[in-house]
This record gives sequence, structure tokens and C-alpha cells, in this order.
Amino acid sequence: MYATCPRQYDYGYAQDVNAPDRTELYLNQGTIYHATIEAVCDATDVDDDADVIHDRALRMFAETWEDHCNPADYASDAHQVYQRAENRAGVNAFFDPDGGTGIDHARHSIATEVWVECERDGRGLHGKVDNVLRTDDGLHVIDYKRNTHGMLSSRTAEYLDGHLAGEAHEPERVKNAFQTATYVEGVKNESFYEDGMDTRFSFYGLLNNTSFESTPSGYDVSARGWSRETTEIYEEHYDTIWALIRDAHDGITSEAYEPVPFALISEEACSGCEYAEMCADRLAEEVRR
Repeated sequence: MYATCPRQYDYGYAQDVNAPDRTELYLNQGTIYHATIEAVCDATDVDDDADVIHDRALRMFAETWEDHCNPADYASDAHQVYQRAENRAGVNAFFDPDGGTGIDHARHSIATEVWVECERDGRGLHGKVDNVLRTDDGLHVIDYKRNTHGMLSSRTAEYLDGHLAGEAHEPERVKNAFQTATYVEGVKNESFYEDGMDTRFSFYGLLNNTSFESTPSGYDVSARGWSRETTEIYEEHYDTIWALIRDAHDGITSEAYEPVPFALISEEACSGCEYAEMCADRLAEEVRR
């Protein structure tokens, strides 16, 4: 949030201002597929049959949807039915017994929902890892997302330099870089890490591509996931990423909440900000105009 706008961080965390009501729809859905994957991975052994894992996943999904879905978040019953079908399609594809990525993730998972911490130059980072896989070479850390659209990639990594220089506003990709640094370094401090292990990090979008097809009895929803590894980006842009971390960390700890560069921040972030209608910086700019 600080990378998006220092003032937004000020309102949201430092002052703990109550923002206008917002739907918990996608937050709940994230909880559902995270809880499903965690439950499946924790219950799976390396030699479990793929069909057994798949059946377990669909059963766990049904249970977690029932536990976490709030009908009041939906515009209509039809909306809720569609969203359930879409999320179930994502879980179904991920744990497809015929080559689904989730089968391998479940079989080789050694830890789920683990808090990790690391420190560089007196600046600490921490975060919760969704899944840690044991590989032939070491560890592969996974962060599950709805999709990977617009995330940091080898093609867009150069934008991190622009954000650092104040010439561009790329908070989501900066956030991806922060997560990569936290998880790659943080996992090295866990008991399951051994000296010399290769550590990798990837985002995985469960609903990266979805499709909707009408049928005589209603409709079918299908989904396809996609992985985006950012390990090499972290290695190639190490100095830039840690400079961004230092700037954000030092800004937060010194309570530097002035939104600079405001022209870029207002153009890219104000329209989606929960605090826009009360923000003195934005309102002052409107008056000046």
C-alpha cells in the first residue's frame, strides 16, 4: 500500500481510518481456494493416486465454500451460483488427475501457510507463504492468486527502475518484487531449509483464463491456471528491488506520508482509492485546478 501511495498507507494503517463499506466477495473467494489448497496439500502423501487427490480437492472445495461464502456479498442468487461454478472450475483444473499442476504441488508440499521473515541492513520483512514444495534441487515457494494478469514479468521488470526514480508508478509490480524478496530470503530461515538449497518463487493464478459456454441445461464454466516465476527477475534486479524496499521501509518507519510524485500517484491510484473522497492531498489538488 505504501508503494501505491504513502498517504493511503497513512490513512489505512497509521491512522486506521474506517474506509467506506466494500464487498468482501473476492476476499472470501481467495480464502476459499487458499483453504482448499492448504487442506488438500496437508492431507496428501507423495504416493497418493491422482484421482484420490482430485476427489479430495472437490470435497474440500465444497466444504470451504459452505464455510466462507456469504450470500449477502452477491448481487443475486444467480451471481453466487456462477461464482461458485467459476471457482470450482479453477480448483477442478488445478487438481485435474490428468496432468493438473496441483497434483504435483500436493504431493511435494512440505509446508503450507507458513510465516517467514528475513532482514537486510536492519530492515525486516515478513509474509505468509501459501505453499512450499520440495524439489530435486531445493525449495519452490508458491503464492496462489486469482490470476497473474499485469504481474511482474521479464518484459516489465525494467519498470521497477522507473518507479524507484519517480518516473513511473508501478505499485503492483513493486509489490510482486517485495513478495519475491521476502519469500526467497525468508524461506532460508526455516527449519526445512538446508545450506546450498536452490530457492525459487512463483505466483500461480488459478483463474488465469476462464470461459463460459451455454448448454441446453444452463452453462458450463472452464478455467485454466498459469504459473509466473519471478526468481530470475529477483536475481537480475536485486539492487533495484532492495533499494525499493529500503525506500518504503524507511518511509514507513520515519512516518513520511507525503504522496510524491503526486502527479503520477493521482493519475494512477486516486480513482481506485477508498479514501479519495476525504483525502486532503487530492482535494487540495482539485482546488488548485
